[in-house]
Amino acid sequence: MRGRKDNFEFKQESCRFRAAWLRRIEKAYQTLLWCKGVRLKAPVAFGLMKGQAAWGIWLEKDRRLLLSEELLLEYPWSAVLGVLGHETAHQLVSDLVIPEAKVGQLPHGPAFRRMGEFLGVDPFYMSGAVDLKDRCPCPVREAASFSDPGRRILEKVRKILALTGSPVEAEAQAAMDAAARLMARHNLERLEDPELQIGSVAYEYRQLNLNLRRIDQRLVWIVHILGRHYFVRAIFVPTYTPQTDTEGQDLELLGWPENVCLAEHVFHFLMERTESLWQNYRRTHRGGGLPARNSFFSGLLCGFDQKLSVAAGAKTAVDGFSALVLARDQGLNVYFRRRHPHVTNIRGAGGRRFCLESSLAGAVVGRGLTLNMPVEGGPIRMVSSPCLLASGMDL
Repeated sequence: MRGRKDNFEFKQESCRFRAAWLRRIEKAYQTLLWCKGVRLKAPVAFGLMKGQAAWGIWLEKDRRLLLSEELLLEYPWSAVLGVLGHETAHQLVSDLVIPEAKVGQLPHGPAFRRMGEFLGVDPFYMSGAVDLKDRCPCPVREAASFSDPGRRILEKVRKILALTGSPVEAEAQAAMDAAARLMARHNLERLEDPELQIGSVAYEYRQLNLNLRRIDQRLVWIVHILGRHYFVRAIFVPTYTPQTDTEGQDLELLGWPENVCLAEHVFHFLMERTESLWQNYRRTHRGGGLPARNSFFSGLLCGFDQKLSVAAGAKTAVDGFSALVLARDQGLNVYFRRRHPHVTNIRGAGGRRFCLESSLAGAVVGRGLTLNMPVEGGPIRMVSSPCLLASGMDL
């Protein structure tokens, strides 16, 4: 039960942003149907309700779609979209399935599941009782979703990358190369398994709750590295913060659970390490401002990208194991297109100022950067980076 102060603050937020929330929910509903090319008679009204007895309700007779205010205030926006998709699937059943076909069917029966799959709703949100209190799948899924081979390979990679902390550069580089080859071999072996057919592989998505106002060149480079070397697809997705009525961008990673988990670690590692290396560089190289910072990041991540290409056993990036795995993993492409049928590519504006000295210095640092991992035992668990809101130019 909430205390009096919490109740008062909760009511204040509800009254202040109620109209904005309803507009945002209606927009998300329209976007969901537009992405699937579906035309439905819109609900008479979208509404909000109190309590946690139900996160959402579709009232067929009144044609109203209601969501819980607690859902908006206490859970990520991706959870709100999941519950909205659940209720929209109920509407599709009531509007598109003939009455005779619904006779004798349960509310969450085959017709409902087919509609949810058509809309691309996460299966977690398609159950009759969605338990967000004990097991909310976003922004981080539990390690229990790993298969046994995935869990074993992550444990091996964790142990190998623990050796990259060696003060001997050759040993650290050898450990990083071994981890890259191990992940590549694991992915190739899974693709060659005859029991794995397109569409039946247990892919997952994981949203990193960044709430970015801007996507700078450093983030673009990191996403490029994740997609090229870590067997995942990465995309920036719009998000919304109901508590402040603000929009932002989150990063979504898609792939096999073990690949997604490792890619998330690499993302946070690069965000934290690039920031600390930049702070070290600027202590001895004053001036340059934002152009010097962006140029340093670009050079650093370009150098690290080249190093990973060598670690994967390739003379060039396109000849490496990563490119081979991604070319053969058509199931991931199918999964990606199902979740994101309409993708917009945004190019950066030209004319950015460039600092050659900072870029060259960053490249040297990047070629010497070694990926490492916590030495503690147990599953790999990630922590949010304290420096995720990076300033920079919009794309």
